[in-house]
Amino acid sequence: MLINNWYVACASSDIATDKPTRVQMLGCHFVLFRDAAGAVSCLADTCVHRGAALGDGELVEHTVACPYHGWRFGADGRCTLIPALGPGVVPPKRARVDRYPTQEKYGWVWTFLGDLPESQRPAIPDLFPEFDDTVHWRRMPYQFEANANWMRFEENSLDTAHTNFVHRQFGAKRTPKLEPYPIELTEWGARVAREKPAPQQDQKSGEMARLLAESGPRRSTQVSLEFSLVGLCHRIQPTFREGMSQISFTARTPIDPWRSRAIGWQARNYLLEPEHDAERMAAIQLAVEEDLRVLEKVEPKLTPRSPTQEFLTETDGMEVAFRKVVARSAAAGNEIDIDRFEQLRRRQVLVIPSPGRREEPGNWVHDTVPLCGKA
Repeated sequence: MLINNWYVACASSDIATDKPTRVQMLGCHFVLFRDAAGAVSCLADTCVHRGAALGDGELVEHTVACPYHGWRFGADGRCTLIPALGPGVVPPKRARVDRYPTQEKYGWVWTFLGDLPESQRPAIPDLFPEFDDTVHWRRMPYQFEANANWMRFEENSLDTAHTNFVHRQFGAKRTPKLEPYPIELTEWGARVAREKPAPQQDQKSGEMARLLAESGPRRSTQVSLEFSLVGLCHRIQPTFREGMSQISFTARTPIDPWRSRAIGWQARNYLLEPEHDAERMAAIQLAVEEDLRVLEKVEPKLTPRSPTQEFLTETDGMEVAFRKVVARSAAAGNEIDIDRFEQLRRRQVLVIPSPGRREEPGNWVHDTVPLCGKA
């Protein structure tokens, strides 16, 4: 798992106005709530007093109050009140928790989990410009979790060869051969455009089948795919025929080393009426079930460190590009040492380092997660 990256914590609509929201990312817990200006604040979830979960507390005057002893923490992470000491006592500076930058984009709350100053943080990628075009595109949200490591989870979506064998509605097992296509590397990921044989007509059903049948048999489907390590997100866009396309834009968030969460939008420029949503959502759910049936049993659970520990071919180009950009971030000192993390957390609270720690390195209660290559 990598720090100093943007991750989607939840949908913006998940942040209630009357109570905090508790979320787990990178093996740590966080509490999110809106401040007096309506902006989302994200704090480390564990109270520095006796370890209670702030996310199980309540909101009081735009602060989050611990459910155990009522300590209040403001949007900046600093304690504003220790009830047992009385209202006249100013809490000491050390009574604080880490605060993490947030942005709202595409209807989601993105959180920067790391200590880089603002000038060094990468921008959230613009992979879904169609989000605001509600005239030509019909959007549907989806979320699901997988009992799978985040790298395995993301690689599944970048793998174009598996569709022929895993997905019965849009695979083409009769023609599994993939032609090599050039992969364009980007600063934080890669993109590719491919042409693949279209599935047989009887693999489709409902209104989708009717619509595709109107133009006669199809020979191929054009598919563009792009991913970014920033936000751990990707965009997949199949074009079924001229003028008929859909987009799946998905962000992954590591819950811990063994579980991952996905949040996404599917947008289509056909069958724009809302009565078609149920059929399209059923197709999404089927594809997810088909993927997880295979993915959750892949071994080893963590992606191998060496490419020689798996037999990769030229058709695995996007997966290789993904592993390389992950390795680059890890080499920069951003990888959490999950073995030491699991050992140390039995006796102490460990948090993701926040920008505030670079500004004021000392006088914190909680230690930060151990990083690979660092003592």
